[in-house]
Amino acid sequence: MMRSYFKMIKPLDIIIVISLIILSFIPFFIFSVIHAGTVGKVYTAVISVNGEEIKQIDLTGHRGREIFDVHSDAGHVNTIEVYEGKIRIREADCRDQVCVLTGYISKPGETIVCLPNQVLIEITSDSGQDEDIIISS
Repeated sequence: MMRSYFKMIKPLDIIIVISLIILSFIPFFIFSVIHAGTVGKVYTAVISVNGEEIKQIDLTGHRGREIFDVHSDAGHVNTIEVYEGKIRIREADCRDQVCVLTGYISKPGETIVCLPNQVLIEITSDSGQDEDIIISS
């Protein structure tokens, strides 16, 4: 019975199957190379109020939850939350709440801006260049 199946297989069929198996591993190698390029980089969240930098937080390797308030000169308050290498504005006393709705950011080039309270959170990397520039509002 098996001999009848082997007679149906042509040499070109074997080449096609082997080629497809090899091609199926290409995404794995591509993602491995991309991931290897990000290993060892340090991502930092820079928090500014009224254009003045007030705090830097190292996001790379950050574990746990950290919550703190940022006060502006006009008396406005933004509550910042850092969780497992991501940062967000958890609460704000502005009217539109766009900064709160932005959610967590964690990649270089991503920003959160609270225009009414003049608070800016920007993610930077130690390489000095932002790999993926993402504009988020």
